[in-house]
Amino acid sequence: MPPIFSSLPPQKQGANKYKTIGILGGMGPEATAELYLRLIRIFQQEYGAKYDDDFPEIIIINLPIPDVVEKPTEEKRVEQMLVAAAQKLQTMGADIIAVPCNTVMSFLPSLQRAVSIQILNPVEEAAADVKRLGMATVGIIATEMTLSNQLYQEQMQETRFLIPDKKAQQQTTKIIMNILAGQKRDDDKMLLLDLIKTLKNSGAEKVILGCTELPLLIKDNIDTIDTVGILAKAIVREVISEKAEERENKP
Repeated sequence: MPPIFSSLPPQKQGANKYKTIGILGGMGPEATAELYLRLIRIFQQEYGAKYDDDFPEIIIINLPIPDVVEKPTEEKRVEQMLVAAAQKLQTMGADIIAVPCNTVMSFLPSLQRAVSIQILNPVEEAAADVKRLGMATVGIIATEMTLSNQLYQEQMQETRFLIPDKKAQQQTTKIIMNILAGQKRDDDKMLLLDLIKTLKNSGAEKVILGCTELPLLIKDNIDTIDTVGILAKAIVREVISEKAEERENKP
């Protein structure tokens, strides 16, 4: 049986200018789409991208994993699906993988063992931003799974963290579920802004939006760290690296 796909001849421009980006997304789908749009805007606004071949090649997998927000009960299956998707992205030619989801970063060690390419994630990138800014106390709004696994605390052991109380956490979960369902409600936005204000008044220098759904509701807020935006900048940083530029000069 003949192969379904045939090899394309190498190109001098376009995807060959940059590393190929693999996005392991779908958690949730709209946050993945937002990351894609942020990448496109950065190339347009900061690098003058205009023609199709001015942009990097981007491979997106929208992975329909079981629930990890409201009632996470299938963690082993989630891990297996993530590992298989990461391997698929590498096989498809991705040079780096970005995961626009904070919650599933508890599976990062398994993911990194499964592939030989770099995996970028919002937890490590936000932590690096906090350290760069020299902040001693930060707030974090995230899923219960992210908080219970202390993903950010492990990255910033010298940082003091302020987290929502039980009632506020329940409200946060409802807000995230509403955003996942495409409902960006004004009352949810007000609740989230009130929570950010509470954490700030308690001593947080900034508040990490530690779920990639939350920046879909709260945008351009000076009191927050937007994990979608942080990840987008990290991806661009990697794909325009010196190593990526060397690919254009290969025969």
